[in-house]
Amino acid sequence: MLENKRNDWKRLAKLAAAEEDPEKLLSLVAELNVALSERVDQMRGASPSANLLFVDDEPSIRMTLPPILQQRGFEVQAAGSVPEALQLIESRKFDILLSDLNIGEPGDGFTVVRAMRKVQPRCVTILLTGYPAFESAVEAIRQEVDDYVVKPANIDVLVSIMKEKLSARRFKHA
Repeated sequence: MLENKRNDWKRLAKLAAAEEDPEKLLSLVAELNVALSERVDQMRGASPSANLLFVDDEPSIRMTLPPILQQRGFEVQAAGSVPEALQLIESRKFDILLSDLNIGEPGDGFTVVRAMRKVQPRCVTILLTGYPAFESAVEAIRQEVDDYVVKPANIDVLVSIMKEKLSARRFKHA
């Protein structure tokens, strides 16, 4: 089984190379990215789990997304407000911040990003938003946010983004 898992990326690459349907190809590429990120982590001896702070004020999202991310190998701590997120940032180490942009108030996600950058500058920061706008995307660039993802996000793509950004961050600081 372990050997099968190690070679899964090869199978996905062959399937992607033969796929002609653009939607199926995108899905295969997302899976391939996750498999390759896992392989790179294995080769570097990186820990398979990453500490993730998930911040969202919608209880239904806080109840459903963290278990899915935990199944994908993340250790997830959830916060439902900016003050709760700030307290966690001060008390725990995180590898990834995945935060809604509008946590009660528009733009509160930037408050969380700034706090994380100040306390844990090597943490990967990703903003989620259901209301994408040019102004917030530009502000995300100014705040050096690692990625800006529009809700509803495809879980495979989101996980792939997080693993890619984390792998790049670890490689950069190795």
